[in-house]
Amino acid sequence: MSIATGVSASEGLASLDAEPTRLAETLDHIYARWARTIGATAVTVPPLLPVADLAGLDVYQNFPQLALVAGALDVEAAGPEGIEQAAASGSFGPQALLPAALALPSSACYGVYLHYRNRQVPREGELVTLLGQCFRNEDHFDGLRRLKAFRMREVVALGTPEQVAAHLERSGGFVGALADEIGLPLERRAASDPFYDQGGDRATFQQVVPVKHEYVYQGMAIASVNAHFAFFGERCSITLAGGGTASTSCVGFGVERWLHALADHFDGDWDLAQNAVERAEKALF
Repeated sequence: MSIATGVSASEGLASLDAEPTRLAETLDHIYARWARTIGATAVTVPPLLPVADLAGLDVYQNFPQLALVAGALDVEAAGPEGIEQAAASGSFGPQALLPAALALPSSACYGVYLHYRNRQVPREGELVTLLGQCFRNEDHFDGLRRLKAFRMREVVALGTPEQVAAHLERSGGFVGALADEIGLPLERRAASDPFYDQGGDRATFQQVVPVKHEYVYQGMAIASVNAHFAFFGERCSITLAGGGTASTSCVGFGVERWLHALADHFDGDWDLAQNAVERAEKALF
């Protein structure tokens, strides 16, 4: 059985048959179940975010090449015939578009920090979880390994430096335990954090104190734990009940990348992969 069975992907957009869809739902159920056991509350953030808000988080300063934005059609300027002709050609040019003030976010947790903007975190800290649709204009696409649109389950901690550091340690333990129970070989690697640029003091800091660790299957990161320190707390004016700026950290699970890793590891047999994941859930909970 080919590992691509039940999966089709073109130009970074994937669709899944029933078996991989079921496995994806089971995986996310496990991630969300673990999040609940550690006290995380489920939240919902918009699938589109204002460009101006993301600019305030240095998104376009650091990673403009990944950005995808959304704009309405300028029907008045282009006219119905112009709109129809552009659609028939497969794309809308600048003359048919109004300014794009909304963005398709590249990371699920951006919406969380914006949601907490100008708010105070309680003394015990706060844990939230969400399943987000992420969008990245990668330089190339490769099946489920690298997509333009993909799902990310995140569990985000907001609180003191000690609280968010504890979340990272706990999260890393869970990723390792889940992979071990499934029998999926992962390697933990230090990496650069996408919330920080790669130049100047921040890059030097990351060489001394790694702020991101990835869990890698055959060269592909399928999960990561990320320390942001007070970066998002400062940018979004998130404060602590006891005074000071909130720190943040998060763990992210790339749903489609887990699917690829499992399909590869179990030689494309979705049933074997499903059974292994279900056994792992029983063992962990």
